[in-house]
Amino acid sequence: MILTCSSCSTRYSINAASIGPEGRMVKCAKCGHKWREFPPEDAPITLDEPVVDDAPAPEPREEVAPAPEAGMSIEEMTRATKPRPRPKPEPKKRSWLGWLIFLIILGGLGAGAYYGRNFVVQIMPGTASLYHSLKLDVKTANTLGLEIRNVQNTSVEENGVIRLTVTGEIVNITSEERPIPRIAIQLVDSEGLHVYSWQAKPKAEKVGPWEKVEFSSSMNQPPAEAKHIKANLIAPRKAVTDDKQ
Repeated sequence: MILTCSSCSTRYSINAASIGPEGRMVKCAKCGHKWREFPPEDAPITLDEPVVDDAPAPEPREEVAPAPEAGMSIEEMTRATKPRPRPKPEPKKRSWLGWLIFLIILGGLGAGAYYGRNFVVQIMPGTASLYHSLKLDVKTANTLGLEIRNVQNTSVEENGVIRLTVTGEIVNITSEERPIPRIAIQLVDSEGLHVYSWQAKPKAEKVGPWEKVEFSSSMNQPPAEAKHIKANLIAPRKAVTDDKQ
């Protein structure tokens, strides 16, 4: 049988027979609260059978008022069955050894990517632009060490003449100063076939490490079938013609 203190909610497990059929005063061992507890309704009832006794009836005695029933401590009847709190799991200790190993591996990968960057670019050419953005030299198929970027074009009509102007940037992707060669500008149609081309000479002759210079070149009356523009650097040995302005 389970008893629950109405004051502090402490629960006790006792034998229902210790309550008795008429109930019993009980006291909480924790807070001292007293109350009268009755047996459960489904508790078995023991009936006393009458006993026939031929002995003479005892002489009547003076009735004495029963002493008030004192509350019996539940601790005397049974011990508390309040569930024990679950122990909190101990926090995991930080593993400095694991962090140290991680940093060593990370440092090894960084060192390998730096000192072995030429090998990295050889197997993954796309990483060359990443190294260039970090201003690190790598060996690529680009022997000039220069790139053309941000090529744009504009067309302006003046006195009935259409003038096409091509602009862009020449970028040095190395840590050394580089001479600037001529630029081949090509007009192609919608299918990529050659329509017209000419060469242009930038005003600057050299570009410093990791720096860039702008170029601009124009022509009059471009072919109507020209739809796209390409610009490429020419190795010095191939530059044999003057640019057209």
